[in-house]
Amino acid sequence: MRSFDLKIDVTGRTDLPGNLQTAVTVHVPDSVDGSVPVIVGFPGGGFGRRYYDVRTLPGYSQAEYHTGDDFVFVACDHLHVGDSDHPDTFSLTYENMAAANHATTESVVAGLRAGSLADDLPAIEVASVVGIGQSMGGCLLTVQQANHRSFDGVAMLGWSGVYTNFPAPDGSRLTYPMPLRGTDVRPIADQVLGVVAPDDSHYRFCFHWPDEAVELMEADLASYRPYTGVVRGDAATPWGSATVPACAITMMTPGAVASEAAAINVPVLVASGERDTVPDPWVEPGAYRSSRHVSLAVVPRMAHMHNFAQTRTQLWDIIGKFARNVPVSAHGLAAAELPD
Repeated sequence: MRSFDLKIDVTGRTDLPGNLQTAVTVHVPDSVDGSVPVIVGFPGGGFGRRYYDVRTLPGYSQAEYHTGDDFVFVACDHLHVGDSDHPDTFSLTYENMAAANHATTESVVAGLRAGSLADDLPAIEVASVVGIGQSMGGCLLTVQQANHRSFDGVAMLGWSGVYTNFPAPDGSRLTYPMPLRGTDVRPIADQVLGVVAPDDSHYRFCFHWPDEAVELMEADLASYRPYTGVVRGDAATPWGSATVPACAITMMTPGAVASEAAAINVPVLVASGERDTVPDPWVEPGAYRSSRHVSLAVVPRMAHMHNFAQTRTQLWDIIGKFARNVPVSAHGLAAAELPD
């Protein structure tokens, strides 16, 4: 696998002022023969694009797994996440973050086709383009696909199109009085950011299965303190992001992106761990009423942070098969490949 770290100019592509760039890593198979499907991955809150390429231990790189199956894998940092630019967190909305992600996707796919992304990366014939979003990434992917039709298919991973919330050890669900989408969080920031949240034991129960690699699980849990300034995304937790957009707290409210989910008209994969933030996976297909193909997977011995689970390759295989079988739509970025 060859990997290229890039900055993508998204200036003027959102309602945000100033010059803005997003950070991506493009992972390419060692050799490319013929047309290649592209997977574009967006991480969850408190995580960055290296969640898809964990190098601390062998075997944890989803990007490497997919490039080994002849995909191009593009991992993206949202605005105000990881190595992307950090505009005022209170200015960020679902819409302008999704618009930036669409601009990023569009630029990378065009650059792959033109061979203009990097000196050592020749032009690649792009087949289908599939977006995957884990947790917060799934929320923003929902808005991106509804508003911009970026992809030929989308996979929502650990994200509920109905109501995302936390599992409890007794089998109930943990919900919190979060402000609704569109709320100006600035006046109440000190009351909600880093304050209204599960305790450490609930994060452990929701995010990680007990049989995971201890060094990864404990490092992740020790630094997962959104909105507190705890160091994260360093050498000990390269998969993490120290920053989370303020609007992310509004995502865990009922129907936060219900209208956008209902507007998605390409194939959808809903994938959940056995223990996850998706209350009832079997209800999820009903959220995507404009899609003619919605598939569902619940992976055993997997909690919310899927890529740390011992069963992670089961999920990666499901994603790969889904992406391989997605047809090029009339609207996605791969539509340029369709004959006139």
